[in-house]
Formats: sequence, structure tokens, C-alpha cells
Amino acid sequence: MLAGVGASFAAFIWRRRTWPLIAPVSKVAAISGFITAFVYAWLAGFQIPAQRTMYMVGVVAFALWTGRNPRSFDIWWWALAFVLLIDPMAPYTPGFWLSFGAVAAILYAMGDSSGLLGIPTGKELQVHWSLRAIQALREACRVQAVVTLALLPFTLYWFYQVSVVSPLANAFAIPLVSYVVTPLAIIGAMLPEFIGRWLIWSAHAAMEYLAITLEWMANWSWSVVWSRQPEWWLFLVSSVGIIYAIRPGDIRDTWKRRLLGIVFSIPLFISPFQFLNVSDLAQGEFSASILDIGQGTAVLIETANRRLLYDAGPIQGKKDDAGQRIILPYFRGRGIDHIDRMVISHSDSDHVGGAATLLKHIQFDFMMGSLPSGNPLLENLRARSIPSIPCRFGQRWVWDGVEFVIWHPHEATVFSNQHPGKPNEMSCVLEVRNTQSSLWLTGDVEKQGEAEITERLDAEMLKEIGERELIFMAPHHGSKTSSSVALLKRLEPNQAFAQNGYRNRYGHPHPDVTARYKDLDIPFYQTPETGFQTWSFKNNAKSSTQFWRHDIKRLWHR
Repeated sequence: MLAGVGASFAAFIWRRRTWPLIAPVSKVAAISGFITAFVYAWLAGFQIPAQRTMYMVGVVAFALWTGRNPRSFDIWWWALAFVLLIDPMAPYTPGFWLSFGAVAAILYAMGDSSGLLGIPTGKELQVHWSLRAIQALREACRVQAVVTLALLPFTLYWFYQVSVVSPLANAFAIPLVSYVVTPLAIIGAMLPEFIGRWLIWSAHAAMEYLAITLEWMANWSWSVVWSRQPEWWLFLVSSVGIIYAIRPGDIRDTWKRRLLGIVFSIPLFISPFQFLNVSDLAQGEFSASILDIGQGTAVLIETANRRLLYDAGPIQGKKDDAGQRIILPYFRGRGIDHIDRMVISHSDSDHVGGAATLLKHIQFDFMMGSLPSGNPLLENLRARSIPSIPCRFGQRWVWDGVEFVIWHPHEATVFSNQHPGKPNEMSCVLEVRNTQSSLWLTGDVEKQGEAEITERLDAEMLKEIGERELIFMAPHHGSKTSSSVALLKRLEPNQAFAQNGYRNRYGHPHPDVTARYKDLDIPFYQTPETGFQTWSFKNNAKSSTQFWRHDIKRLWHR
């Protein structure tokens, strides 16, 4: 729209004098439109959608200057080439796929839309305005349906959700923003303050009430449908069906076959794996997903048929918690809506902060942890009729051939609001083991608790652990008050890791602790350096781990 305004303004100025003898008005208007689009893209930070529009306008301008008549998809392909050439990492952003995908779908589906009511192209003004209005409305509805269907696989891939109310919201949001908010804001910014302020205020008021309406619609219980991230073959099958469903042509005679194409998208929401309960873990195998949540702890343990969540990450402020930002999206992307057991190591906010959010959206069967009797999380669990017990040394259970053992706190520990000890020292320490490997999750246990664990690890207990490969979570995120030499020498872990925030204010892990692991020849991995960690513990094999660096989406294997 801005490019059109710039082109129209330049054409108006250029044709006032004899300047058209120097250069045709259409060419001057085209280059002015491109310059306007460039300035807007620059002000918008050269985001992918803005780049796409700018390059498409540029291709049209170049075609006019060289006397060419490009096809619509030629313009699209050139814009795509320019984006990939200048920004090769663009495909790693959702905006790239959503922006180019939406335009491609519209160009493909609306290729012969002018015949919807039998009105030939170029003769629209010869028919009654009511017929033109009906045609415009039908085309607008078709465009909205095409974009919604075409972006369905991309939306589920990137966001694991589809908005059911988006067509209705777009029906009034797009015209309001395009023809009211944006023109008023631009004109208001260009006019003197005593006039422009009223236009800007009107644009702001329209946007404010639009936001209120959209928030009201978003809060409808059925407004959003969640699904897991689709596998590549489901993505491919649904895309083929959608391409067939949105193909150009009259809908009235082909709606049944188009509907059949849409049916191919149903598996995106109902994956067969959800009913077959397919797992890549055999009996006696388990995996651990160490989420990159910043300064806090959240670890997902999975066996062949069960899942355990150890801690729920930090909370910052009243609403910003890791459960909402990271853990819940991760669960939804994998299609996880049920956790058999939640273990909360202790009451610190960086371990329990995301639990309340998760309880609203994920089904939990059981909870155990080291929490004082009056903790709000326990009250939340009671309100939801979810049973809970305290963590104590000696508790153990077996899932799918995988053994879970609680090593701390002491079995005589009383959890009350007046407990004299530090919450860290009461951390629930959990060991998960199979025939080959042992994984220790330690919470924030410090020197006193570590000393108690060291005492419990007598010859008989160490014999029980045996020659298993031992993976050790650095207690308290690698603080100076933890990872005692006595405990490390008693356990002799083969590898260790720490969940901590990048440049956190506590300085975790402490340089002395990092040096201690290095001196003991224990490989030590930190989530700010590795990103998301996945540890796999197979039968008859040592553990393997995958590290995801989120900044460049690169995968390391060990």
C-alpha cells in the first residue's frame, strides 16, 4: 500500500511539467514505489515479510524499466532468490515460510478468479456494482480460505496450534488495519502536530479496541486447536492434499473432490502414533531431556511407556514462567499431554515456578517432592485431586525395567513451614538407572546434604550401583557450595552437566567447580553452551547425548 502511495505521489508530481519527455511517468512511479518500499522495510528492520514485498516491488519496477511483462510467479521466484541470497538463514524463521507460502498460495489458487461470476477480465465496470461487490466478497472469502488451508502445515510445524477463529478475526482486522489504522498513522505522522495528533489518536483508539476484541476472541475455549509437530511424511501428504484442494477453478462443480483433498490434512491433528503408543525406547531403556530454560531446572525422563518431570523451571515476575514459555510448547510439539509423575526437588522458584502453568494444561497422575506443608503447589494439587507425597531416602519404584531411587532427604525429615534447614539442603535427589547407566538428578543440594549422601554411599550401596556409566547433574547449578570433592570421588561420575542461565547473576557454575570437574577428568556440559540436551540410555550400550545450539540450529553428537 505504501509503495502504491509513493508511486502515485511521484506520478502526480512528474506529470505536472515537461518531465515525462525525459522519462515516462510509469517508470518514475515504479522506481518511486520501490524506494518507498525500501524505506519502509528499513524502518521495519528488514523482517522477512517486508523484504519479500520490497523485492517483489523491485522486480516489477525493473520489468517496467526494461519493457518486460513478468508473470506473477516470476516476481515471486525472484523475490525468493533475493531473500535467500542476502539472508541464507531466512528459512530458519517462521516468517519466511508463512510469508512466501501465503503469497504463493494466493497466486496459485486465484489465477482465474475473475470468472467467478462470469465477468470477463477488463469488463468489470460494465456490470452492476452489486455484482462487483458480490464478486469481491467471494474472492475475499476464497483468499482467506486458501491462506488458512495453505498455511496449516507450516503453522502446526512452527507453533503446534491452529487458530479456529483467525478467519473471523481477519475478516475485520485486516480491513481495519489496512484502510483505517495505517493511513491515519502515516498521515498523522506527516502532518503538523496540532492536526496529526488527532489522526494518530484515532489510529491508536482503533488499534486498542481491535486488540480488546481479538483478546476476547482468543479466550474462547475452542478458539485454538493444539496438535503435535507433524512428521515429515504427514507434512508432505497434507501439503499434496491442500494443493489439490485450493487449485484454481470453479468451486461449485469440484467441491467434493476439493473436500477430499482437505481430508488429507486430518492426520496432522490425529497422529496414528498417539493410538499405537509407538516408542523408540525398549524395555529397560530410558531417555532424559535437559531443557534449556535458563537459570533453573526442568528434566523430562521417559521410559517405554511412562514419563516423569523433574522440576518445572523458573518463574520471573507474576506471569513469565518457563512452564508457559518453554516446557509447555515443547510438550505440545511432541504431543505430550500426560505426565505420570512430577518430582519437585524443593521450593525455590527456579525449580517450582512453572508447575502451576503446567497443571492447567497437562494431566499429572502423581507428585512427590520436598515442599513445606503450606506450599501453594500442594494446595493446587489438592484442589485438582492429584495425590502427592514427600520425597524421602529409600523410596524406589520400577517403570518398564528402569529403576528410580530417592537418595535424599533423610527418611525422618519433617516438611513444615517452620523447618529450620535451608530448602536447598532438603532437595529431592533422584537416581534413574538401567542395566548399563545411572543418571543422578540432584536439585540444589549443598555440602551438608552431599555429606549425608556420601555417608549413605557405603560399600554395599556402591556395589548396588556397580559398574554402570554414571551421568551426574551438578548440584545447585554448579555453585561453589556444592559438587564436593568427597561426593564426586565416591560416585566417580563419567560425565556431568549443569542447567544454568547464560551470564546469570549468581555466577553459576563457579570457576572453582568447573576446575574441579576438569581436575577429576569429568566432562562437564553447560546448557548455555550446549543448548537443549538429550541423553539416551539404551540396553547394552553406553549413554549417548545430543546437544542443540538454538542460535544456529546446529547439532553435535557425542
